[in-house]
Amino acid sequence: MFFMCIVLLSIVTACLPLLMPRLTKFFPKVRLHSASPWLPIVAGVLMVVSTLLPDIHVSSETATFQQHFVGGGLYSAALYLYAKQLFGWKMHWFVDLLALFAWVSALGVANKLAEFTLLKLGLVDISTSDAYWDLLANTLGGFVGYAALYAFARIPEPRST
Repeated sequence: MFFMCIVLLSIVTACLPLLMPRLTKFFPKVRLHSASPWLPIVAGVLMVVSTLLPDIHVSSETATFQQHFVGGGLYSAALYLYAKQLFGWKMHWFVDLLALFAWVSALGVANKLAEFTLLKLGLVDISTSDAYWDLLANTLGGFVGYAALYAFARIPEPRST
Protein backbone atom coordinates (compact mmCIF):
# COMPACT_ATOMS: atom_id res chain seq x y z
CA MET A 1 0.00 0.00 0.00
CA PHE A 2 2.75 2.44 0.98
CA PHE A 3 4.74 1.64 -2.18
CA MET A 4 1.62 2.21 -4.29
CA CYS A 5 1.20 5.66 -2.72
CA ILE A 6 4.82 6.43 -3.60
CA VAL A 7 4.33 5.29 -7.20
CA LEU A 8 1.11 7.32 -7.55
CA LEU A 9 2.77 10.46 -6.15
CA SER A 10 5.72 9.89 -8.49
CA ILE A 11 3.47 9.61 -11.54
CA VAL A 12 1.57 12.78 -10.63
CA THR A 13 4.87 14.59 -10.02
CA ALA A 14 6.32 13.48 -13.36
CA CYS A 15 3.16 14.69 -15.12
CA LEU A 16 3.38 18.22 -13.68
CA PRO A 17 4.64 19.72 -16.99
CA LEU A 18 1.42 18.46 -18.58
CA LEU A 19 -0.83 19.54 -15.71
CA MET A 20 0.51 23.00 -14.88
CA PRO A 21 -0.58 24.77 -18.12
CA ARG A 22 -4.15 23.81 -17.23
CA LEU A 23 -3.76 25.76 -13.99
CA THR A 24 -4.23 29.02 -15.85
CA LYS A 25 -7.79 27.99 -16.77
CA PHE A 26 -8.72 28.00 -13.08
CA PHE A 27 -6.43 30.87 -12.09
CA PRO A 28 -6.27 33.23 -15.07
CA LYS A 29 -4.07 35.76 -13.26
CA VAL A 30 -1.30 33.18 -12.78
CA ARG A 31 1.44 33.66 -15.34
CA LEU A 32 3.63 30.66 -16.07
CA HIS A 33 7.20 31.01 -17.30
CA SER A 34 9.50 28.55 -19.07
CA ALA A 35 10.61 25.74 -16.80
CA SER A 36 12.79 22.67 -17.25
CA PRO A 37 10.24 19.88 -17.86
CA TRP A 38 12.74 17.23 -16.80
CA LEU A 39 12.85 18.45 -13.18
CA PRO A 40 9.47 16.91 -12.15
CA ILE A 41 10.36 13.73 -14.03
CA VAL A 42 13.66 13.51 -12.12
CA ALA A 43 11.76 14.16 -8.87
CA GLY A 44 9.30 11.35 -9.61
CA VAL A 45 12.09 8.92 -10.46
CA LEU A 46 14.00 9.89 -7.29
CA MET A 47 10.91 9.20 -5.19
CA VAL A 48 10.60 5.64 -6.52
CA VAL A 49 14.36 4.99 -6.44
CA SER A 50 14.49 6.10 -2.80
CA THR A 51 12.30 3.17 -1.75
CA LEU A 52 14.75 0.72 -3.34
CA LEU A 53 17.89 2.02 -1.62
CA PRO A 54 19.54 -0.12 1.06
CA ASP A 55 19.99 1.21 4.60
CA ILE A 56 23.32 3.01 4.94
CA HIS A 57 23.33 2.77 8.78
CA VAL A 58 23.83 6.46 9.53
CA SER A 59 22.63 5.71 13.05
CA SER A 60 21.09 2.83 14.95
CA GLU A 61 18.09 5.13 15.46
CA THR A 62 17.08 5.26 11.79
CA ALA A 63 16.79 2.86 8.88
CA THR A 64 15.32 5.29 6.36
CA PHE A 65 17.86 8.13 6.29
CA GLN A 66 18.82 7.49 2.67
CA GLN A 67 15.17 7.24 1.64
CA HIS A 68 14.39 10.64 3.10
CA PHE A 69 17.60 12.17 1.77
CA VAL A 70 16.76 11.08 -1.79
CA GLY A 71 12.97 10.76 -1.80
CA GLY A 72 12.41 13.72 0.49
CA GLY A 73 15.32 16.10 0.06
CA LEU A 74 16.42 15.63 -3.54
CA TYR A 75 12.77 15.28 -4.59
CA SER A 76 11.89 18.56 -2.85
CA ALA A 77 14.87 20.38 -4.36
CA ALA A 78 13.90 19.33 -7.89
CA LEU A 79 10.31 20.47 -7.35
CA TYR A 80 11.44 23.72 -5.75
CA LEU A 81 13.61 24.55 -8.75
CA TYR A 82 10.73 23.68 -11.08
CA ALA A 83 8.28 25.91 -9.16
CA LYS A 84 10.84 28.69 -8.98
CA GLN A 85 11.25 28.66 -12.76
CA LEU A 86 7.58 28.09 -13.52
CA PHE A 87 6.34 31.02 -11.43
CA GLY A 88 9.32 33.26 -12.20
CA TRP A 89 10.48 33.64 -8.61
CA LYS A 90 13.55 35.84 -8.43
CA MET A 91 15.07 36.49 -5.02
CA HIS A 92 18.28 37.25 -3.18
CA TRP A 93 20.37 34.09 -2.59
CA PHE A 94 19.80 34.17 1.18
CA VAL A 95 16.02 34.48 0.80
CA ASP A 96 16.19 31.73 -1.82
CA LEU A 97 17.86 29.38 0.67
CA LEU A 98 15.31 30.29 3.36
CA ALA A 99 12.48 29.59 0.89
CA LEU A 100 14.11 26.26 -0.01
CA PHE A 101 14.31 25.38 3.68
CA ALA A 102 10.64 26.28 4.17
CA TRP A 103 9.67 24.26 1.07
CA VAL A 104 11.60 21.16 2.15
CA SER A 105 10.31 21.48 5.72
CA ALA A 106 6.70 21.82 4.58
CA LEU A 107 6.93 18.74 2.36
CA GLY A 108 8.73 16.83 5.14
CA VAL A 109 6.01 17.64 7.66
CA ALA A 110 3.33 16.75 5.11
CA ASN A 111 5.07 13.39 4.64
CA LYS A 112 5.15 12.79 8.40
CA LEU A 113 1.44 13.62 8.64
CA ALA A 114 0.67 11.23 5.77
CA GLU A 115 2.70 8.47 7.45
CA PHE A 116 0.88 9.12 10.74
CA THR A 117 -2.51 8.98 9.01
CA LEU A 118 -1.71 5.72 7.19
CA LEU A 119 -0.39 4.26 10.43
CA LYS A 120 -3.48 5.21 12.46
CA LEU A 121 -5.78 3.89 9.74
CA GLY A 122 -3.94 0.57 9.96
CA LEU A 123 -2.89 0.68 6.33
CA VAL A 124 0.85 0.51 7.03
CA ASP A 125 3.07 -0.64 9.87
CA ILE A 126 5.96 1.81 10.06
CA SER A 127 7.97 3.25 12.90
CA THR A 128 7.66 6.97 13.51
CA SER A 129 10.37 7.06 16.18
CA ASP A 130 12.96 8.36 13.71
CA ALA A 131 11.05 11.50 12.70
CA TYR A 132 13.91 13.83 13.68
CA TRP A 133 16.38 11.86 11.56
CA ASP A 134 13.93 11.91 8.66
CA LEU A 135 13.54 15.68 8.84
CA LEU A 136 17.33 16.10 9.03
CA ALA A 137 17.76 13.85 5.98
CA ASN A 138 15.09 15.82 4.08
CA THR A 139 16.86 19.10 4.88
CA LEU A 140 20.33 17.86 3.96
CA GLY A 141 19.02 16.27 0.77
CA GLY A 142 17.20 19.48 -0.14
CA PHE A 143 20.31 21.63 0.11
CA VAL A 144 22.57 19.08 -1.59
CA GLY A 145 20.00 18.56 -4.35
CA TYR A 146 19.57 22.28 -4.86
CA ALA A 147 23.33 22.76 -5.18
CA ALA A 148 23.63 19.83 -7.59
CA LEU A 149 20.64 20.67 -9.78
CA TYR A 150 20.89 24.47 -9.83
CA ALA A 151 23.44 24.70 -12.64
CA PHE A 152 21.69 22.07 -14.78
CA ALA A 153 18.23 23.53 -14.31
CA ARG A 154 18.98 27.06 -15.49
CA ILE A 155 16.73 28.35 -18.22
CA PRO A 156 18.56 30.74 -20.54
CA GLU A 157 17.04 34.21 -20.61
CA PRO A 158 15.43 35.03 -23.96
CA ARG A 159 17.66 37.16 -26.14
CA SER A 160 16.36 40.53 -27.14
CA THR A 161 17.10 41.61 -30.71
